[in-house]
Amino acid sequence: MGSTFREVFRQINFRFDLIFNLIFPRKCVHCNLEIENKKSQVCFGCESEINWSGPFENELKNQILQNIYIQNVQSAHCLFSFSKEGVEQSLIHGLKYKDSKQTGINLGRRLGKLIIEKEKQQDITCLIPVPIYHKKKFDRGYNQAESIARGLSSELNIPMRNQLLKKTKNTKSQTKLTKSQRGRNVENTFHASPELSKIEAIGIVDDVLTTGATIREICKEIIKVNKTIEITIFTLGVAKHE
Repeated sequence: MGSTFREVFRQINFRFDLIFNLIFPRKCVHCNLEIENKKSQVCFGCESEINWSGPFENELKNQILQNIYIQNVQSAHCLFSFSKEGVEQSLIHGLKYKDSKQTGINLGRRLGKLIIEKEKQQDITCLIPVPIYHKKKFDRGYNQAESIARGLSSELNIPMRNQLLKKTKNTKSQTKLTKSQRGRNVENTFHASPELSKIEAIGIVDDVLTTGATIREICKEIIKVNKTIEITIFTLGVAKHE
């Protein structure tokens, strides 16, 4: 009886998706062409233009570590090199401003699969998404870093914990600020939970790393609670230095 009900429900759901896609076809977030794969946010052509991290993985990893420049940060992973006006920017824009939580989950899972292909199981207790101010989260409806962390968590089998770190001030967008302005903008804006004193290793998850000012400030606050904690950075994109 149960299996019959599940099959009927599956058929109804399939037909609903079919009708919905006929009326509202999925469009590529970059070029706006119709795409068939409902699990993708970009068409095949645009996906081929993404600067995946593979060819310069070590270069980007070293860039992250150098930008943050904190001894506790011992490793880093990223999915692609971020370029303005490129497909990568369209993906991140959709994730942050077009209610596309699924984009974050899908890309988080893709990053997780990439890590599993290259390395053994991560020795990390939990994943902590970079928090956003509570009002911004309410207005947006979600935190984009949390959706990335959920996808990453499902692949790496590492739990996500979003209550260990909070943003206590509503800051300006970092987008148009200089490197020094970014550092001042996020100074003293995060609070790390005392629970972090009991944890040996964590992963911090974000969408894009440019100068590293936000994550560097977060790491400083966490180290105030736990001086020996090991930190790994997970980010979808890294703004590649020329």
